[in-house]
Amino acid sequence: MTKENILTSIKITIAVIIGVLIAQILNMDFHLSVATIVIVSMLSAKKQSLKLASQRLFSAIIALTLSSFLFLSLGFSFPVLMLFVFIFTFLMFKLDTKVAIVLNVVLVIHIYTLKEISLLILLNEFGLMALGIFVALIVNSFTLDIEGELIQYKDSAELIFNNVFNNMGKCLDNQCTNDTIRMELNELDILLQKAKSRAYDYMNSYYIQENNYYVEYFSMRRQQYHTVRLMQKFLASNFLEQKEAIMLKDFTDNFINNTKVHNMCENQIEILEEIKHHFTYDAQIPLDHQQLQNRIALHQYLYSLEDLVKVKMRFIDKYEKGAVLK
Repeated sequence: MTKENILTSIKITIAVIIGVLIAQILNMDFHLSVATIVIVSMLSAKKQSLKLASQRLFSAIIALTLSSFLFLSLGFSFPVLMLFVFIFTFLMFKLDTKVAIVLNVVLVIHIYTLKEISLLILLNEFGLMALGIFVALIVNSFTLDIEGELIQYKDSAELIFNNVFNNMGKCLDNQCTNDTIRMELNELDILLQKAKSRAYDYMNSYYIQENNYYVEYFSMRRQQYHTVRLMQKFLASNFLEQKEAIMLKDFTDNFINNTKVHNMCENQIEILEEIKHHFTYDAQIPLDHQQLQNRIALHQYLYSLEDLVKVKMRFIDKYEKGAVLK
């Protein structure tokens, strides 16, 4: 993040210099105001920049038209300026373009300071807005590529999930404690929070191109994380040696490696259906309370496994059909 903050500071400084120099070359009045317009424009997420740019330009036309009418009708006085601020801000809230309020009020204050309205003055003020926005859009197009960082987060998430499922399989064989899984899930929770935040940074670093893959990927992993958190409860029992626990252990041990493409997920669903059939028709009836508690826990665990596979299938259907996850 420090590297990106430094780059953003450098870009803003360069954009301000370029904008002010161009305004000076064009002999524009209040040329230093371009700096404010550039800075405010560059602080917006890039994905929103084009939309906000059009809103600010459209709002500038409204602001300059409204202020001209009020000043010419009622005179250049402070109460009239405040009347403009009231009407303009009300309109911006009504049109859901409140981001345009500050910069356009600055432009109108220029006109109020001059105590004069002409076509050249209006063009100058609109030109300041257009120049600042244009320079900001150009300079802001240069950005760091953080996809490599996201791939690392993705690989780390896969590794932690793999460890979690290995330990869950051991718990079904009474060789692991929930404390181990809980620590791994806490680590995963922190990782997914960071990863999703950075995924949004990546998605918003382009003007037009859609890059929501990583946002959706880490959202999918977050869903699985919550399901696995719930599955911890089902592993609290001291499982008896029985076929049902062994079947679920075998499935759990191979879960991660067998849900990488759609066909593999379909095969996993078929296996789970076979296990469900066994639980329903072939498994022995529990003979005592402990066996009953074991069976209930295993049933709940089984259906949670199915939820995990289906979440992954929906993601693959939408974003990775035919592709293999790293």
